[in-house]
Amino acid sequence: MMERIDNTNWRAHDMLSSQNSESNALTVMEKADALFDVYYPPASWSDGGHSPVVSKGKNAGVPLYKWVVRADNNEPLGLHSGTFPESGSYRHVGEMAEQMFPNSTTSCTLFGNGERMALTQNIGDKIDLGQGDVIQPSIMWISSFNGQWSTSVYDLVGRLFCANQLVGQTPLLSVKHTLNHDITFQQRTHVLNHAIANAESISRMARVMKDQAYTDGQFASLIKFVVPHPKFIKDKDGYETDKIHARAEKTMLARREAMTVKWREECEEFGNIAQVNDMWRWHGNKWLAYNAVQGAEQHSINAKFLSTSAAREQSLTKAVNGKTPYAERALKELSYHGAAA
Repeated sequence: MMERIDNTNWRAHDMLSSQNSESNALTVMEKADALFDVYYPPASWSDGGHSPVVSKGKNAGVPLYKWVVRADNNEPLGLHSGTFPESGSYRHVGEMAEQMFPNSTTSCTLFGNGERMALTQNIGDKIDLGQGDVIQPSIMWISSFNGQWSTSVYDLVGRLFCANQLVGQTPLLSVKHTLNHDITFQQRTHVLNHAIANAESISRMARVMKDQAYTDGQFASLIKFVVPHPKFIKDKDGYETDKIHARAEKTMLARREAMTVKWREECEEFGNIAQVNDMWRWHGNKWLAYNAVQGAEQHSINAKFLSTSAAREQSLTKAVNGKTPYAERALKELSYHGAAA
């Protein structure tokens, strides 16, 4: 299963700091200010002075906890155990990426004060699904200093029409948070083969779904299934009333509307309009319906309808962690009624 990473602006690659051309990983990281150094001071407690909290027993005298702090501005990025392996910067991630796929890096993004970093590389030829709908096989490296992301490589499929990105739910490769890591031929082959195979699998699914027409009315029914009606409020005796919470209703309507907006955008680009009973209605297909739900969930819903770096980080985190239930429900429903996944 694949899920979409957030891009908040229509036809704009807003999640990642995009570059105009592929380049050396370290060059792209430097432009994104991702090569800062860090240091690891011991965490301490105050008893009139400041004393480090130290371990006893086997690691006696070793700080029990330590901070990771940016060296250029002294911003704390995370708090770890005293035995947490240290690395001086994200540079080692760029070096591994460059060693694996030279001069193929397309973007690098820092989140927050640099707590997390994402770097993307193109690794194969574009796949044309027809009508100008093109996808690009890629990979994404992620790492963090706050301990929330291990250094990992995910397969990535970019849909060039609106810069949407599909990220795999499990890493193709995980590496220890250390200064150096030598990429082996077997690791490179594993990442390349699996990422390309996954992109081809997505393209096969897309072509099957593109051949199955989907109307405006069908999409309206789909989003009612994907975003169900809120539960009715119960009275003091535990019986359901005919009322729902106003906030729950507002949330439901906003999410359905976000999906409808994306559906119209998809249909305007790749669908058509037909006259039915003296009325003009959209006619798209299941691939467009899937992308409309998935796009709305990542662009708007998981990002809380805000175009901020914090919202984009939250959306990316949900995609990496597989927390995109609307897209999953939509794909299952579309597949159940005839689409091949």
